[in-house]
Amino acid sequence: MKNLLFLLCITTASVFAQQPVEVVQAQLDAYNKQDINAFAAVFAPDAKLYLNIGDSIPTISGREEIRRRYGEMFEANPNNKSTLIGRMIQGNFVFDHEWITGRNEPLKIMAIYEVVNGLIVRAWFPR
Repeated sequence: MKNLLFLLCITTASVFAQQPVEVVQAQLDAYNKQDINAFAAVFAPDAKLYLNIGDSIPTISGREEIRRRYGEMFEANPNNKSTLIGRMIQGNFVFDHEWITGRNEPLKIMAIYEVVNGLIVRAWFPR
């Protein structure tokens, strides 16, 4: 009976595991609320963020650096918001086309997120 209950719990947990698109949407929602703790929580502890596809050295490494750098950006730009223009999903990758406002100049970016086990492990932000 215990084995059956254990199997049921594991099966139920995997059914309710967050899909990559849900993780990325939670990240976008936290970004727009400027909730730095919720924002940082969706990144893996060793997440790597890159400016361009093909970069071998990340611009930001690790959840704590993400928390620090984005926290500073949120503080400096209290009206910062990202509007989703379009989204595509391919396996565990989510591709967002975003319109960023509330900074010195509005800008369009492409954000590519790789999600593994419910956390963003890598992201690229080519402009």
